[in-house]
Amino acid sequence: MKTTFAFATAACLFAMPAFAQTSLRVVTAFPQGTMQNIPLTAFIDHVNETCTDSVSLQLVGGPEAIPTFELGEAVRRGVVDVGFSSQSFYTSVAPDASAIRLSTNTVAEQRENGGWELLNQIHNERMNAWYLARTSEDIPFHLYLTEEANPLDLTGVTLRIAPVYRAFFEDLGATTVQIPPAEVYPALERGVVQGLGWTSLGLFDQGWDQHIRYRVEPAFYRSDTNVLINLDRWNGLDAAAQECLTDAGIWIEGQGGVLVDLQAEELQRQADAGVQVITLEGEQRAEFLRRASDAGWAELERLQPEHVTELRALLAPEATQ
Repeated sequence: MKTTFAFATAACLFAMPAFAQTSLRVVTAFPQGTMQNIPLTAFIDHVNETCTDSVSLQLVGGPEAIPTFELGEAVRRGVVDVGFSSQSFYTSVAPDASAIRLSTNTVAEQRENGGWELLNQIHNERMNAWYLARTSEDIPFHLYLTEEANPLDLTGVTLRIAPVYRAFFEDLGATTVQIPPAEVYPALERGVVQGLGWTSLGLFDQGWDQHIRYRVEPAFYRSDTNVLINLDRWNGLDAAAQECLTDAGIWIEGQGGVLVDLQAEELQRQADAGVQVITLEGEQRAEFLRRASDAGWAELERLQPEHVTELRALLAPEATQ
């Protein structure tokens, strides 16, 4: 009933008059004011500056409007015109979109080799969504801990997860709990979890630094925050609007340097705040990364094997067996 009520309420919030067909309303999966929304803000500003004759975007809310893990379904059903989310939050709707995190090449290379087209096809079929753009690809994930532990054996450690690293953390022996970002702080405060997976950005946005004491190196996987447009809404746009949005999507994909610079500042800020680094080297480093990759692909094979071979060839060609 809770989910049904959320969608019913959202349907009222996002109902649009017939004459406003070129105005698209946007919802983000991330709390407003957090660093994950930086690419979205730049994208909206760019569209509204360059697409004035065809389409405009209006940010109307974040998880307070549509809960983080319900946004993918909201895009699929057309409750939301445009969603800004990570595949880790809509894996239940499109399991094979989780291959994005396992990418080892760039989104630009994927647009050249057919990877983007396959991912767009998957989003079309599973989510009724147009996979317009991927941002944050240069921002990796880290394992963060409240207490020192052996990263290769996390038996007895409970970690907050999103689906993106569930299989990997469980392979390391951890107990996992899926919690929306907005609920992580009290879970850390109460000791419900002793760590979490998150990117190299955003530890301070919601006060998690007050409890996190360790960051594990190396980082793993590649982050993604994706611009998704309801497919029916996309198909209803005229050619000029589609072309302008496509150009804007490619533009925002090329702006990753801003986040890379912020990442360097963020890691230094973590050091200044007393976050210590547990560094794996040599064979331990190789094992950690190998288990991350193997667990990710094995999970994808189990959940949705249809495109796994092709996805691996297009997104992680050097890992193809």
